[in-house]
Amino acid sequence: MRRVWAGIGQAVESAAIAAVGLVLCALVLLAVWGVDGGFAGDPLVQWRIAADAWLVGHGVDLSLQLGRDAVIAVGIEAASRPFAITLGAWGIGLITLWLHWRSGRRLAELPILDAGIATLCGALATGTVGLLAAVSAQHPIASPDLAQAFALPALVALVGMAAAIVRVHGHDWLDAASRALTIEDRWMRPIRAALRTGAGGAVAVLGVGGLVLGVGLFTRFAEGLLVMESLQVTHLGAFVLFLLQLALAPVAIVWAAAWAIGPGFMIGTGSHVSPLGTDLGPIPAMPLLSAIDPEAAPWMLAVVALPVVAAVVVGALARQTILAGEPSGPVHWWELAIAGVGGGVLAGALLGLAAMLSSGSIGPGRLAEAGPDAVLVAAWGALEVGVGLLIGLVVGGRGVGSLAREGEGSTIREVLGLRAGRDAADASAGGADADAQETRPVAPLAEPAPASLVTAEPATAEPQESSPVVAVSIEDQVQTQAVDPVDAPAGGAEATDDLPEPQRGGDGAHPIPSADDDERPR
Repeated sequence: MRRVWAGIGQAVESAAIAAVGLVLCALVLLAVWGVDGGFAGDPLVQWRIAADAWLVGHGVDLSLQLGRDAVIAVGIEAASRPFAITLGAWGIGLITLWLHWRSGRRLAELPILDAGIATLCGALATGTVGLLAAVSAQHPIASPDLAQAFALPALVALVGMAAAIVRVHGHDWLDAASRALTIEDRWMRPIRAALRTGAGGAVAVLGVGGLVLGVGLFTRFAEGLLVMESLQVTHLGAFVLFLLQLALAPVAIVWAAAWAIGPGFMIGTGSHVSPLGTDLGPIPAMPLLSAIDPEAAPWMLAVVALPVVAAVVVGALARQTILAGEPSGPVHWWELAIAGVGGGVLAGALLGLAAMLSSGSIGPGRLAEAGPDAVLVAAWGALEVGVGLLIGLVVGGRGVGSLAREGEGSTIREVLGLRAGRDAADASAGGADADAQETRPVAPLAEPAPASLVTAEPATAEPQESSPVVAVSIEDQVQTQAVDPVDAPAGGAEATDDLPEPQRGGDGAHPIPSADDDERPR
């Protein structure tokens, strides 16, 4: 029953996340319809546009068949024929991904089977909302693909929740995988470095793309204002146009990163934008595209070095943290080679995937092809990031040492750096216990306690010269009950010089137990 309620709860939450995104898009367009349009026309048109925008933001293809008036307004003869919009405005999809990531962090607290069922229910609920939105937005002019409307939003939600769950339960799953997959200890360190430097290199190159985009928009700010004035939009329309630029910002960052790497991108068949040259035809009037300089300058070739420099920084940091040589295990040259080459290949694959998601059709005719070439971006990215990582790994330390000490072997957990963190935590906990034992106070040997608090051993007992001294705390002495002495029988043993007369029972054979007997060593 718990699994059923977990699935129902996540399905409701995922459906609410998708519905909120749709409602926000609809509210923006309804505001434009009411303020700028004076509530004239059919409000369902605004809803269809909002649903189309939300679906395109999740990568759903949108088929268009423009009317005669729209074709005249566009001014392109090919617009009279059916065409499709396949380039996703991923800014909207990233919001859905992030919200489901937060949901997945909460689902990770459930048992793994319950979390899996809830994740599947949430993805199905998101896909259902997308399908309903696509059905309601069907129109002869614009019609989203129904199959993609269900699958792609569901996939975005599934990736967000699954990534959060894997992050929390990765240790357990790696433990299970390590039973079958093992890696020798000498290969563990460079492979872990390759995984981390590859992901870090891809993020660094995308950061370079964001920097290039920002500099381009800043230096060509006047051209962007001219584009805004040519559109003749109202204040509210300018705000909606700004939101559209934000939705397309992830795509623009990937395009800028592809430009910085070298292959560049295209906006229409036959066009090319790269540091080597720019050949543009008619492009959509969007302020975000004003960052493109129509004339390539010689200094732009220096931009190609930025991804290499970013990879050098990542490699140097990895050498200092992951591949830090030690006297017992100095860094060997083949470790640097594996980390650099493997990291470059992984970074190239990630950049190629980003380029593939940022390519598609943005209009009729020649605008059916836009974006970077995923294969070229992957190849050039792997080469530049790999070279930068190798340089950073070499110069990031004191040099290449001798062969590292061979170990007995390691598991997949160690490759991803999970077991090392656990061992460090155990070592710190053991060190804390040792410190606590070392700092435990030991009471000095004091004068004998009063007779009311100490019970002596029988006179017949032999003295224990080598017995350890056990300190009795003040609280124990306070809590100890005083025992009244019992008169010893006639002829009993005499007390020693240092201790009072022992207390005996009525038969004189056994001492009366006291509270100190449990603590005083025998």
